[in-house]
Amino acid sequence: MTTSETELRSKLSDYLKAQGLFKGHGGVVDLAMIAQGWETEIYSFGLERDVDDETHAKTLVLRMYNGEGTEGKSTKEFKAMAKLHGLKFPTAKVYHLETNRSVLGKPFVIMEKIDGQSMGKLIITSPRKTGEEMIRLFCRIFVDLHELDTGQFLSDRSLFPDPSFYDTPEHYMKNLLNNARPVLVHFSDTGFDQVLDWIGKNMKTISKGRMSPIHLDYHFDNVLIRNDGRPFVIDWTNFDIMDYRLDLAWTLLLVSTYGHPEARDYILGTYGDIAGNEVHDIEYFEALAAARRLHDIFMSLKMGPEKLGMRPEATEMMKQGDHIKRVVEVLRDRTGITFRGFDKLLQS
Repeated sequence: MTTSETELRSKLSDYLKAQGLFKGHGGVVDLAMIAQGWETEIYSFGLERDVDDETHAKTLVLRMYNGEGTEGKSTKEFKAMAKLHGLKFPTAKVYHLETNRSVLGKPFVIMEKIDGQSMGKLIITSPRKTGEEMIRLFCRIFVDLHELDTGQFLSDRSLFPDPSFYDTPEHYMKNLLNNARPVLVHFSDTGFDQVLDWIGKNMKTISKGRMSPIHLDYHFDNVLIRNDGRPFVIDWTNFDIMDYRLDLAWTLLLVSTYGHPEARDYILGTYGDIAGNEVHDIEYFEALAAARRLHDIFMSLKMGPEKLGMRPEATEMMKQGDHIKRVVEVLRDRTGITFRGFDKLLQS
């Protein structure tokens, strides 16, 4: 354990004891980092507890949030997960939220630890039939999420202070575009203004949508299969209420641009089969998803990842591989728009 991890363990132990969060709290042991993403650092740790004169160990997860504005992000994820867990949706149980940075230096959430493997790893290492069953389960969970009653979430003002923003997909999209235009000053040399114009113009032609709870980062590695075979969806930092097709399009974009373009049609078809209806106008939402991805990447490259609530290392992580190039190709194929000055921005 590094010096920083030793200090973190000590501070966490003192904090949990002072808060009296767990009965018979005895101390934090075996703290270790298990994952680092664009936005968070994730640790597992053991909590020794003395209950009825016996020592019990409980394994938990510490999820720490990086960058600016993460007080709100951590709060929203915590409340969304608590709500989803209460609705019996397959996600980990959350125990505690702390947004005061003076405690551990960053906002954090403490939650249940799921012992198992990612669905992505299991698909790669399993026989083809098992992999196909996993993909069907993946789509089944996705459909179930999108069929949850939005009122269960919009009624919670701590999650959605202004539910009128989410009246209809059309209303939401118009507000989204209006909020996006002021940031165009940062991308005057990229063609983003043309993208927003295309999105606004073609919004009038797409079929009527349905507002749903969405994950907006749903991919195979964000589904854990516990050792008993039960699935759990993780990483809810982007939880929102939106047209479900954007959520589906985001998943298709991630899968196809991270090396598995052949999976795009399979997932789309399986999703539609389980939902019992064809998904219309998905290409429009793929363009929207690609624009969102590039917007976040450009913002990070120009203004620093911390501004978007990401880890400092996120910028270099974004540049690795051909992901960005493939996202640009998706957007070009869907809209016909070619970006200007893109390579120069990546080299900055």
